[in-house]
Amino acid sequence: MICHQTDDVPDQERLAQTARLLSHRGPDGEGIFAEPGVGLVHTRLSLLDLSERSNQPFWDRDKRLALVYNGEIYNFAELRADLEKTGVEFRTTSDTEVLLEALMKWGPDATLPRLEGMFAFALYDTVTKSLLLARDRFGIKPLFVYDTPEMFVFSSEIRAMRPWVTFEPDLLSISGYLYGFSGPTKGFSFFKHIRIIEPGGVVNVKRGGCVRRSRFFSLVDFVDRGEMEQLARLRSQELVDQVDDLLNQSVRAQLVADAPVGALCSGGLDSSVIMAIAAKYHTNLAIFHANVVGPVSEYPAAVRLASHLKLDLKAVEVRDEDFIDSIPEVTAHFGHPFYSCPHSVPYLAVSRLVRRNGVKAVLSGEASDEYFLGYPYCSPDIRQYMGVGAILRTAKDWLRPPRPPHPMRYRGPLYVHGGDAWTMGGLVHALHNRFETVNETIEIRDGIGNDSDSTRFKGVLPSLDLLGYNLRALLHRNDSMGMAASIEARFPFLENRLAKLAVNMPYGSKIRFTLSARDENHYFFRDKWVMRKVAERYIPRDLFQQDKKPFPINAYAEERMRIAPSYFDRSFISELFELGQNEKAHFLERCPHWLKWKMLLLDVWADVSLNGTPREAVLGKLRRHVSLTNPEYAGFLS
Repeated sequence: MICHQTDDVPDQERLAQTARLLSHRGPDGEGIFAEPGVGLVHTRLSLLDLSERSNQPFWDRDKRLALVYNGEIYNFAELRADLEKTGVEFRTTSDTEVLLEALMKWGPDATLPRLEGMFAFALYDTVTKSLLLARDRFGIKPLFVYDTPEMFVFSSEIRAMRPWVTFEPDLLSISGYLYGFSGPTKGFSFFKHIRIIEPGGVVNVKRGGCVRRSRFFSLVDFVDRGEMEQLARLRSQELVDQVDDLLNQSVRAQLVADAPVGALCSGGLDSSVIMAIAAKYHTNLAIFHANVVGPVSEYPAAVRLASHLKLDLKAVEVRDEDFIDSIPEVTAHFGHPFYSCPHSVPYLAVSRLVRRNGVKAVLSGEASDEYFLGYPYCSPDIRQYMGVGAILRTAKDWLRPPRPPHPMRYRGPLYVHGGDAWTMGGLVHALHNRFETVNETIEIRDGIGNDSDSTRFKGVLPSLDLLGYNLRALLHRNDSMGMAASIEARFPFLENRLAKLAVNMPYGSKIRFTLSARDENHYFFRDKWVMRKVAERYIPRDLFQQDKKPFPINAYAEERMRIAPSYFDRSFISELFELGQNEKAHFLERCPHWLKWKMLLLDVWADVSLNGTPREAVLGKLRRHVSLTNPEYAGFLS
């Protein structure tokens, strides 16, 4: 933190309170530095160089620069070798020191693009009284800032700011969320004056109030027309070989640690491939699974894979009551309503299982669906061209005057409801959401230019859209739920060369027409084609050819969850909108289940994150007013 208008030394007890609020993120070490107007706090989860010499804040030899850093730089050995060639001598074997020396030697403009990994860091200069903050290009590691004329506070979690900040709700974020948006993932947060630094973001702060924001990366930087043309000329087998090779390199790099590293085993295609590759380079790889007990469990598939790889699967059972009882704690760690990530409940459970088994980091399969268009709505649905309804729609299209295409329309998940800025309703959505997805879409289309409607960008645009909001939401889930149990999540698919290859790959390598494809969501079209060909080399056919399914959750679905109207008798929503009994009864009578569920999550957030209500009291209210029925229901939460 930096105080702009006072030279008082930050209170030590409040700094220690901040450290306690962050202790789950770093149980292995704690460091505090304070001088007039400045305070730095760090809690360490040690994975490289476990000795105290690598604790943070980490100082240069002259005690001028202090680094507080969260993450892993996977190419630290390569960067270290380059620095040693210039005469730099190292005192530790950590990536923390490599990052500091690189920033000193090459400067941030040259260093940040060279970093391969995940990071959020702050570099403080005690002479110039300035602060440099940066976040990795995908937004794997979180970075929040509170910025007012009086004070600048930064943290990996918003709740760690509580000793310094009076929390107030951001009413536009709440309104946008209730209007249909899934919640902000960059820019504005649910808290007034607290922002989420965007992926690839850089912030320079000078004591006295000068704050300058910039970026060292945007998603459109992955687009390379030369690489697109080169990849289009390759044979299919050569593309598969390239993906396989880069994925192997990434997995090997992310297994490097001085503490145990394992892998998550969901039973799905992507985590299965990651596990199989990791098992080549890691003896007795520890693998973990969250078994959502019930008719949609993926446990049998996970057991099948573990048996094939001859690995010992450790699983934790997640039962119906857990989906109610875990809501307050999950919300507290998530930091805002977890509506878009209901799988946070089993993720927290499996993270605790990992920790109990002495493992500190786990590999995970996020980003494959984004790269290779693995979501059902990404593939053509032949059913829309069949039947009487389709014929009538086609006839209407013939008779209707031609309309211009909408190249700026967001092509990511429909549940985001970020607004497409082409209709009045879309504009209102976008206003409430501060144009989060619309601005990103415009930036991507502008970056591509006049080619955005070209058929060669058919596979590029949806991949870029999915690498935005959708990926950010998933990464926040993995980080917040993993670090709640002091576990670091690592993502081999999020390697820069692999990302560039995947984005520029021809559409036909992602979605391929084949008569043998029987996915009921898109008959005759095989999604993630190139990944399935990679998977052929590692896992049984029945696992890599299985259809994409949602995470196995149905507890929160309308067919199962019952929220009593009495839950909202004394609630944040009722007070915020000053609802009388008649208005409340009228609203709840016509309110769809998804909106009731959203309001319940918002109410829990207000209690645990905004007002600091004891979780036991929040849980008691949930147990009195919320119940689950129909345990045999085999559908997924939509």
